[in-house]
Amino acid sequence: MKPFFILLSILFLTSCGNTKEVSAIPCGTNNPLEDIAWLKEIKTGFDMSASATKKQIIQYMYNNETVFLIDACIGCPDSLTTVYNCKKEVVCQFGGIAGFNTCPDFNEKATNKKIVWEN
Repeated sequence: MKPFFILLSILFLTSCGNTKEVSAIPCGTNNPLEDIAWLKEIKTGFDMSASATKKQIIQYMYNNETVFLIDACIGCPDSLTTVYNCKKEVVCQFGGIAGFNTCPDFNEKATNKKIVWEN
C-alpha cells in the first residue's frame, strides 16, 4: 500500500505543471486589421492618405509576443518606425530625426514575419 501511495503522490506532484495557455491565434484574432480597433484606424488613415509614400504594417513574434511594426514612410531617411504590441503599447522605435533604436536586437529576435498590409 505504501509504494502505491508514494507513486500516486509523485504522479500528482509532477502533473502540476505550468497551466498557462498560449494562444495559437495572435492577439486572439485571425484578422487583426479588422478586429483590433487601433490597428484598423492606422490602416484606414494610411488608405485615406494623399501621400504617395510606401507604407507597411508587418506582424512579428518578438520576445514571445505578437507585435506590429508600423512604417508610415518606407525608405524615408527621418521617418520614425514604431513597433506596438496587441494593446498598442510601444515596444520599439527606430529612426526618426533623433535616430532611435530602442530594440537593437529586433532584427535578430523578430520571427514569423507577416506583411498584413502595404500599399
